[in-house]
Formats: sequence, structure tokens, C-alpha cells
Amino acid sequence: MKSSLILLIIFAVARSAKFPPNFKICNRKNPNLDECLKEAGFIGVRQATKDYPEIHLPNLNPLEVNEMKISAGSQGVVNVNQNFKNCKLYGVNTTSADTLQFDFEKNVAHVSGRIDELKVFCTYELNGKILLLPISGSGPSTVIIKKLKVKADYNFEQVKKKGKTYMHFTTFTVALEPGSVFFNFENLFNGDKKLGDNINKVLNENSKQVFDDVKEGYAQAFGSIVKQILNNLFAKVSIEEAFDQ
Repeated sequence: MKSSLILLIIFAVARSAKFPPNFKICNRKNPNLDECLKEAGFIGVRQATKDYPEIHLPNLNPLEVNEMKISAGSQGVVNVNQNFKNCKLYGVNTTSADTLQFDFEKNVAHVSGRIDELKVFCTYELNGKILLLPISGSGPSTVIIKKLKVKADYNFEQVKKKGKTYMHFTTFTVALEPGSVFFNFENLFNGDKKLGDNINKVLNENSKQVFDDVKEGYAQAFGSIVKQILNNLFAKVSIEEAFDQ
């Protein structure tokens, strides 16, 4: 499955910056680095309820995403391309990390955690079939994912620039395991409320089956969001500033 995402974040190369003083810093020589990173990540995401332009960190609540495209599922349950625009994601800043590790020898970051409730509000466009039922329409959409478990590995390169070392994230794998999923698509079938209500009801009665068919696409989309944020952040903040203080 393929998914593409364009974030509404403007990137500019500039000199090395430091984390703001309200962010926790961990030294990579700390024997308890993993525990320190868990705490630092917990504090960091909760601080990000506003933009931090000096380190290219966007507001995470809501996190604004210009576009997400998620392809049809692999099992035939969701035979429709999902096009979302002007998205706002609420709840990213409540992420709790169970593990957060940076391996600077293997150049990989490992993270596992959970989000109690992730709300995704977008403008959607659909045309195809779900559960063999035709579905078409465009308008406001809501996807609410509760008790979402996330595991991810992010590979990176270390890039030397002007005496500093920066991380550039390249590839990733992300796995999602939701507790429950709620869908609501307004204005289905050109505003036919009866048909629209019936389709939304069917979607939510079979939400696990529906989401399981496309969760790889959602994982790629969410993973791309995080990758872009990390690259913007660590193009500004060097490894020395982030991990050697």
C-alpha cells in the first residue's frame, strides 16, 4: 500500500539551535539514557501546544496537515482511495512513550507508546466501495481512534555541517494497534442523509475490519508526519546540542 502526505510546514536551513529551556535534555553518556529520553519525550510533546519556530517544531495540538492520501486496502474490504485535505489532528500531544531509544552506532531510533484518543478532522473525498457497498461523497470527516498503540523504528544518517552533526531521518516502519475506531463522513451521496447515515452505521459496526484493511496506509501516513517533524527539528538542533549537554 502507498500513502503520501504533504505537511503544511515551511523548512529553511539555518544555524544550529538549542532546545528551549522548558524542554528536558538528555546526555547520551548517561547510563540511564533510555529512561531520561522517555521522560524528555513525555515533557516535550506536552510542551508543543504552540509553535516553536526557533527549532522548527510545530504546534502538535492541533497538528495541521495539508493533505493525506491513503490507498485502497489489501484485503478487498476497503476498495476506495481516501483523499483527505486540510486536516487537524488532536491528541498527538498526549502521546505517552513506553520506550524511546536512540542508537547512535546503528543510526536508528526505536519508539513504542500509546495515545488515549486521537481525533482526525479533515475534508474528505471518496469514490469506491467499502464492504462491497458503494460509497461516494466529499465534505467534513471525523476519525477517532482510541487507545492507539504505536511501535516505530526510524533510521537516520549523521550529517556533518559546520562542525556539528545532524540527524537526517530516511526510512521507517510503523505498526498501529487501535483499541477502537469511529468514522463519520458527512455529505455522502450528495447529501442523502438516509444513505449517508446507513453507510456510517455499517462502517462503525465493522470498524475493526475496515480499519485493519487500511491501517498500513494510516501507519505510513502518520509515520511520514513524524518523519517530517523529526527532520525539520533535527536540521535545526544538532546531536551535540540535543544529546551532549
